Amino acid sequence: MRLLLSICCFLAASTAQAQFVSLGLKGGIPATPALPGFNETNPYVPYLDTGRWTVGPTIELHLVSGLSIEADVLFRGYTTVATYDFPTAPNSYVTQMLKDSVKAWDFPLLLKYRFPTHTIRPFVTAGAQLTHLTSDQYYSLACLSSTCVPINPNSSIPFSGHYSYIDNISGPAGGVGVEFRYGRIKFDPEVRYAHLDTDINLVTVLLGVTF
Repeated sequence: MRLLLSICCFLAASTAQAQFVSLGLKGGIPATPALPGFNETNPYVPYLDTGRWTVGPTIELHLVSGLSIEADVLFRGYTTVATYDFPTAPNSYVTQMLKDSVKAWDFPLLLKYRFPTHTIRPFVTAGAQLTHLTSDQYYSLACLSSTCVPINPNSSIPFSGHYSYIDNISGPAGGVGVEFRYGRIKFDPEVRYAHLDTDINLVTVLLGVTF
């Protein structure tokens, strides 16, 4: 408890000394595929990855000696579509379509350090990220021949369905970038990495504009 109070007092004193809070926006594009490894495990399945972007507000609390705390609220969305054809019996061919529309809210909390240089200031960040995911999946089966044999006795063709799920994932996050000014406006292009849960590695190219 004493250690926590000491840290809070230090942060409060640092903030009072700096008397500076930056507000702005961040936006960018994920550099990693939405479904990593999909093409490797399914080399013959056409796979489309579209609508990938992220944007949201950012706030930064400046402490001392180039050190600050940054918190973002970034909305991210993308859509993936996979279609493939396969035989179910002689002269019976079926096409299957899988479409996944994902909306994600990313909440990174990062400690940021700017190196003491002039004009252009490199920086590094490290911290953690919480992500709230909402996924809407649509799937369908269609017949490509005059007659089609179902995949199993309980299925029918044509067939379509919908499935939704909500999930919260988290993990460490960090990045590298540079900061430069134009008047009172600061620009900070950055490459950020987040390792969410056990199998999601997200690399995003971001541009922040703060005041």
